[in-house]
Amino acid sequence: MRLRTRTMHRRLVCILLLRWLVSAIAFATTDQFARMNSIGSGESSGAKQSDDTASSRRELLQKMIFAWSGLATPSQAVMTDETDAFATPAIEGTYYTQRTPSSAAITAPAQTSIMAPNLSDEITFTITKGELQNMQGGIGLELGEVSFRTNFRVIIKSVAPNSLAQKLGIQPNWVVVSIGGANGERTNAAGAAIYFSQAVKKVLSSPDDSTTLSITFRDPAKFRDELESFPSKDTSSGELPTVSTKVAPAGDTTQRFEDGSLRRGATVREQGDQVVTVTQLVPPQMCNRRATTDDLVEISYLGQIVETGEIFDGSAVKINGNGIPGRGNDISVYFVLGKQPFGQFPPGWDVGLNGMCVGERRRLIIPPVLGFGAEGNPRRRIPPNATLQYDVTLVSLNGLATPQ
Repeated sequence: MRLRTRTMHRRLVCILLLRWLVSAIAFATTDQFARMNSIGSGESSGAKQSDDTASSRRELLQKMIFAWSGLATPSQAVMTDETDAFATPAIEGTYYTQRTPSSAAITAPAQTSIMAPNLSDEITFTITKGELQNMQGGIGLELGEVSFRTNFRVIIKSVAPNSLAQKLGIQPNWVVVSIGGANGERTNAAGAAIYFSQAVKKVLSSPDDSTTLSITFRDPAKFRDELESFPSKDTSSGELPTVSTKVAPAGDTTQRFEDGSLRRGATVREQGDQVVTVTQLVPPQMCNRRATTDDLVEISYLGQIVETGEIFDGSAVKINGNGIPGRGNDISVYFVLGKQPFGQFPPGWDVGLNGMCVGERRRLIIPPVLGFGAEGNPRRRIPPNATLQYDVTLVSLNGLATPQ
């Protein structure tokens, strides 16, 4: 009987609190409408005082809601990395030793732009005027294209035998990046063919015999191969092994119909080159089995905004010293590589974590197009068009935490 009475008291208290909350919101809203009506009708007397009063009520209401829920207001929230508090050499030696070296840690730079890295999967050929004069039947490339909505990628469909292209070593399925300085990533196959013709004619008509033609391609397989076999560390400069690829070129990204008109609700937008960069911070001690699509991966990570250095997420972070609700104090997360639900994690993870080994630690620089895009993520305080940095350690692969 006593337990039943306590339960009824608790329910009554909850009902009263909810009623008070609804009444407070309704009162603040009514007051705001009344103020707007008085201003619209020309009654400006006391408008500023009414505005201040309504604002104070809303601020008080917000503080009470956050205090009642145990959360911090967005302006007060401070997110910190607590990895060291969880990982100790005695208990989790492998995880602890795979921490990011302090020399590689970001120091919150106040930078406003991202330096474009050298793209490791791009190949440039320089063709001399003499080679163009001696070629038979053109360069020997058949162009094709792949399209997504209104965007195109021009690819090499085939290479003619005994042609100049075959002698140079150009391969099918390569993506055309530029022809004589003209951007080949913002046109279709017909447009690229025109660029090739114009560039060849320009070189052949030049009175200078030293004039050359530069053509740049992207090898899609090269980036994937480099993720499984990083280049050696440059001991002279101390630079860590890094690979990168451009996933989208600079230019207009507005959603349009085929005739060029805007789609319903679309706005005119532009972007810079969208480049994914992957740096190997800590190599694996051994590796015979690498992460690939459909593998269950367990990772620990720390996410920061490159432009500000602010921590916005992590597997072992705390907000104002408190754990993130719903995580149960876990310091790692699981997901299926290449099959994660839309919006759960940034798509850049599927690109940058491919080929990873247990114990390996990588730094991923994710462009907006593979992050949170032009809208950002206000809930995580990620601004629009933010470039993201993730330091990621592969803790286990398909449930096995030992090197494979």
